[in-house]
Amino acid sequence: MASPPSTSTASAPIPARAWRALVVGSLGYSLMAFNTTATNLAFGDIGADFPGTSAAALSWVASIFFIGMASLLPLSGRLADRMGRRRIFRAGLVAFAIGSVLAALAPTVLVLIIARLVTAAGGAMIVPSSLAVVLTEFPKERHFSAVAFWSATGPLAATVAPGLSAMILAVFSWRLLFLLSAPVALLILIGSFGSLHESKSEKPSGTLDLVGVVLGTAVVAGLVFSASFGSQKGWTSPTIVGAFLTAVVLFPVFVQRCRTHPQPLLDIKVFTLPAVAVANVANFLLNFAGLATWLVWPLFFTRVWGFSKMQTGLALMPGPIVSGVVTIFGGRLSERYGHERIVSTGSLICTAAVIWPLLFLQETPRYLLVAPALGLFGMGWSLTYPPLNSGVLTRVQPALFGEVNASFNTVRNIAGALGIAVAVTVIGPADRPNPLVAYQQVFLAFAVSVFLCWVVLRFWYRPVSVRAQTADKAADSPL
Repeated sequence: MASPPSTSTASAPIPARAWRALVVGSLGYSLMAFNTTATNLAFGDIGADFPGTSAAALSWVASIFFIGMASLLPLSGRLADRMGRRRIFRAGLVAFAIGSVLAALAPTVLVLIIARLVTAAGGAMIVPSSLAVVLTEFPKERHFSAVAFWSATGPLAATVAPGLSAMILAVFSWRLLFLLSAPVALLILIGSFGSLHESKSEKPSGTLDLVGVVLGTAVVAGLVFSASFGSQKGWTSPTIVGAFLTAVVLFPVFVQRCRTHPQPLLDIKVFTLPAVAVANVANFLLNFAGLATWLVWPLFFTRVWGFSKMQTGLALMPGPIVSGVVTIFGGRLSERYGHERIVSTGSLICTAAVIWPLLFLQETPRYLLVAPALGLFGMGWSLTYPPLNSGVLTRVQPALFGEVNASFNTVRNIAGALGIAVAVTVIGPADRPNPLVAYQQVFLAFAVSVFLCWVVLRFWYRPVSVRAQTADKAADSPL
């Protein structure tokens, strides 16, 4: 078992400029996360403005953002390390602002979809660079606090988004919902000039493997596309099967390119490190439920309990509130007691949170019976994902921060897409009979996934991580 850091190590001072950088980077991440869920309530209004548009076409407004961002994350992380984290962060903010304005002014659904793709490209640049540019400012032993704060701001924004967007849609238009992101992005861009310093890996020798870039992007896009549209188009449809097989066939080719090319898209040696590999297994299992949970609860509240948009947004609030409070302490707890203990405890709390609905969910509205599940999940997730993300980054050199963080988030997005696909398939249409049974089945699947995450973290990741720390101390010893 890992021994806790010494008091002096755990209390290493953090420069004021590091805190400023963390605030700016976290705001950028929050802006991206807000847009992943803020538009979920706007599809009815968008469809009303574009009469005759099919539901399949409207679904692309949301799906293209998710697919585009997940597909471009690995490339964006690599470019951030090579070209400069601050430069890519700023470019992402500019792209995000442009895409938001285009979306607000879109005269057709096709233009709106293209605008969302531009926004997704900006988001893909923001996510890895917004953390990588910050970590170089923090002492290594305080990375857990930095990553905990950064990691929590995204889900907080994503969870708050439905309630805030409901208020905007109730008074204004869906176009304002998109437009508001533009000035926020520009304000964050302005803030970056006084708080962020440029950082990147040492000047690389050779050209980035462009073939590997295409292969890697195609693999992720194929996986996320098939997961996102499988329930809509049918899991055996030629389009879905073709996308999935494309990803499966290209994946070993991509891995081989990464193993042999001098400047690959991903440094495979890093991702085969035991602590990094096992952490990504836990990352996948956690976020299979983690991202989908915040879709399942709104569906249940609106379809089964008949909540309004405003009521649904307010009903989700225990999650971000508890998450925000716990995040304040989570990073420091990881630094003091070892993140292996904290992530194991957090995943166990998440398991309890998704088992809770199996015991107390009813077709009759009884919100106070289920509110604890929302709060528990916010607590458990904040004690698991941020420290696990930071734990991965402590295993790699600073030159790889952008690449590794992007890949960690890519795994999270792929897992989330699969979890959402399973949930949508099991829940079925809004008018299905016995809806409560379907939601219970979904939460049971989530419980199995998160419990397996706890097993991985408790009995596999903890020993691997502790051995890695011991090896590092031995390597650093002058003896």
